[in-house]
Amino acid sequence: MPARRYIIVGAGPAGVHAAVAIRHKDHDGEIVVIDRDHDPPYYRTELDTYVGGSTSDAEMPLYPEDYYREHRIRLRLRTVVAKVHASERTVELAGGERVAYDALLLAPGSYPLTISCPGASNPGVVTVRTWEDARKLIRRVMGTDRPVVVVGGGVLGLILAEGVRQRGRQVTLLEREPRLWAPVLDETASQLVRQGVRQRGIEVLLGEEVAEIVGADGRIDRVTTSAGRGLEASTVVVAIGVRPDVAFLDGGAIRIDRGILIDHEFRTNVPDVFAAGDAVQGYDPISGQFRVVTNWNNAVEQGKLAGGFMAGDGPPYRGVIVSNSETFCGVRVTVLGMTQATGGGLVMLKGLDQAKGIYRKLTFRDDKLVGALLVGNTSGEGMMKKMILEAKPTSITEVKSKFLTGLILEETGT
Repeated sequence: MPARRYIIVGAGPAGVHAAVAIRHKDHDGEIVVIDRDHDPPYYRTELDTYVGGSTSDAEMPLYPEDYYREHRIRLRLRTVVAKVHASERTVELAGGERVAYDALLLAPGSYPLTISCPGASNPGVVTVRTWEDARKLIRRVMGTDRPVVVVGGGVLGLILAEGVRQRGRQVTLLEREPRLWAPVLDETASQLVRQGVRQRGIEVLLGEEVAEIVGADGRIDRVTTSAGRGLEASTVVVAIGVRPDVAFLDGGAIRIDRGILIDHEFRTNVPDVFAAGDAVQGYDPISGQFRVVTNWNNAVEQGKLAGGFMAGDGPPYRGVIVSNSETFCGVRVTVLGMTQATGGGLVMLKGLDQAKGIYRKLTFRDDKLVGALLVGNTSGEGMMKKMILEAKPTSITEVKSKFLTGLILEETGT
């Protein structure tokens, strides 16, 4: 029986960990990982510390290059997949070449959104999604001592602002919403994060966005905000979110919505075509809806599980929930599941120690933990995630004694 050929589109965390999982189960199969990136797979989660100078080039790769040779995983970098021909079981590359597969994993990840305003096409307006993007940003930042404006107060905007600040440059962060990381942080959590960011010397302007970028000949002179404020800047770093990279599937047989639709075994609607990572729209057991969750840890978990199913079988995926842990300017934040009040029937327990910068909010529905927002003290996050995924009834009194001791408590309902 000939060896199976596994084609993986995307060399991010989902694609690489799927390849490793496949090799553990299938020692003879041919594994090819295709990606448009110029660099071998690396830690995207370290791009901010790389920009800041605390992560070196040597620390960026996921694995040494000889790892892929030893495990017979072929990397085809600088290669773009243009189309999937499901009926022929091939992928078509941008140059016209077609590559056959026995099993295909789609893990193309996502691409960064940018702004639309006068001056937005200036070369000094940049996004950071790849290692090469980070290198280019460092060159721009270190080529002048002028300030930098970061647009976007979510995860990427906050960590890039910190990275640029660590290079000794003045940084102003613009966020059009009234709080930082608005989809998940409430006002209290946002204030604590903002306090930590400002203590590092980063100016934070909430409720403002870019109205115009003024400059010429590749140079930026200043940024005008929607509030009429003028900010001197050499570079504008845009970090306003990402979108699944699924345009190459438009008009094909594989079902897509906001992302690639999958079942609990990471299968698409097409036989032997699987999907995982940032481009996937998976089932969220908390909301009961299919949603896209762009998160490194989630992509790693999905990749490992999807690779197992491609090469045989594995445990069914329990679903995708929001799960993110980040440190912003020394302030540790963990987000699990539902953190904002949406709909009725919710009970929220809030615990605060303002002096220590600790805030914990636990959300319940039908006596089950469905969300956790932890700032300053993230202990117990693993246990909380397990409770959310298992969806077993729990005593609110027990949860208070386990996770909220020593804090000023408030209980609210919707």
